[in-house]
Amino acid sequence: MKWTDIRQQYPEKFILLGDLVEEKISDTKFKIVAGSILKVSDNDKEIRKAYKEYKQKGMNVLYSLPSTPLEFIVENVPFKGIIK
Repeated sequence: MKWTDIRQQYPEKFILLGDLVEEKISDTKFKIVAGSILKVSDNDKEIRKAYKEYKQKGMNVLYSLPSTPLEFIVENVPFKGIIK
């Protein structure tokens, strides 16, 4: 399902998506064009729990916030930190 249709159908909801279709914008930025709806909720903790469960199964999933715009841009930022 197209992202714009998903957002319009579920305004102000947390949405967990799988089977993502992405458009590359740059080396680190991608636009989410479409995906399969795995879960819709008003509860952020419920969506994060479902996200972790799908990730543990090795699935490529992503969740949106209620404020995620119709143009869903994701930026992959490398993690830099100190490992002890």
